[in-house]
Amino acid sequence: MGSPWDMNDLEIIGYAEVLRETMLPSVVPPVFRLKADHQRALLPPYSFNAGFVCNATEVPAQELDALRDAHEITLFDDALPAQPGYELWVDQGFAYHYERRDQADANLGRIAAASIGQAEAALKAWNLEEAERLAGVAISADDRRVEPLAIKAAIRRREGNATGESLMADLAAPVLAERLFSLLVDGYYRAVGRVAQDVPVRRLHSPMWRMAEQRLKAA
Repeated sequence: MGSPWDMNDLEIIGYAEVLRETMLPSVVPPVFRLKADHQRALLPPYSFNAGFVCNATEVPAQELDALRDAHEITLFDDALPAQPGYELWVDQGFAYHYERRDQADANLGRIAAASIGQAEAALKAWNLEEAERLAGVAISADDRRVEPLAIKAAIRRREGNATGESLMADLAAPVLAERLFSLLVDGYYRAVGRVAQDVPVRRLHSPMWRMAEQRLKAA
């Protein structure tokens, strides 16, 4: 651990994470390098305080390639100037963004809201796999939202997975009371139930069914 480093003296050369598609979008911890000495790099864990990076782990730059090859960090082709009050995050296309923290929060919030809406539509269309995936995107974008947890809980209930449903309730507990979360899950579950009941009706009115029905009448 070293003394605090002024962020104005640092640049960002990557992030201390290797992400899979299922983890996106994601806020990531930067890998810093001293502007004046490219042989010195800073890794997490660290903290930020009044424009300084505190308690970072300093490593020689030659170790970074080994850490990248070991899938412990991701390195950029070009460096970014570090700035106080900024957040580094990676979108669903693996593109990275370095923005003011309030702007990053707003962009991630929009991704979460859009993904929740799409997940609700997928749920009502009985596309549970897509609803599950989109709920995961929403959680990655903003883990304060309870709707994606409720969607996942409704899917677990439909699957008869009581343990999985209970886990979603536990994850939501710091944000929403259990009774209110249960009501939210009930609403999503009813949406799935209505579609499940409608599926045979749609099949009865499919073109192939109507053709078979006409042949029976003509016989």
